Amino acid sequence: MIYLDMDGVIADFFGAIEKKYGVSHWKSIQDRDIKFAELANTDFFYTIPLFDVSQKIINHVSEVAFSNEIEWGICSSPLRGDTNNSAYWKRRWLEDNNFVPPLIENMVFTGNKHKYAINQVKRKPNILIDDKPENILRWINAGGIGIRYQANEDDLNEYLFAELEKAIEIYRTA
Repeated sequence: MIYLDMDGVIADFFGAIEKKYGVSHWKSIQDRDIKFAELANTDFFYTIPLFDVSQKIINHVSEVAFSNEIEWGICSSPLRGDTNNSAYWKRRWLEDNNFVPPLIENMVFTGNKHKYAINQVKRKPNILIDDKPENILRWINAGGIGIRYQANEDDLNEYLFAELEKAIEIYRTA
């Protein structure tokens, strides 16, 4: 299984946060925990823009998964303390952008991504593409294959697609 994170990979979460709070970089937001908590019970995750490369990422991952007989899905963290609401709006966002994986059960919304690092049926490592180094580290420590990628910083072709090719090779030999 190849899992894609949403925020930072296909959804411009940080750009949306910067716009919402009128700052040039999200880390300059005062009282970030309070500001992020204000997003609870809103449709904020439905309003996040795509990256210019989002469709290319989805298309490529879908093609790679199909050609290697691997499933693909979404593994995204909901807002802490707002799991059901933010997961609902993330699902709606995926639906409206035609980014829903072929199997609906492959859309996972959890703060514990590392629990999906291993395919329990095939006993093979799953692949996660995520922008947060901590998520990648936990994923790898749980036995998965991790690729750290941030759409607004990393090159799509030279980095993400090349790293995915390496990850598929590791997956095949696992």
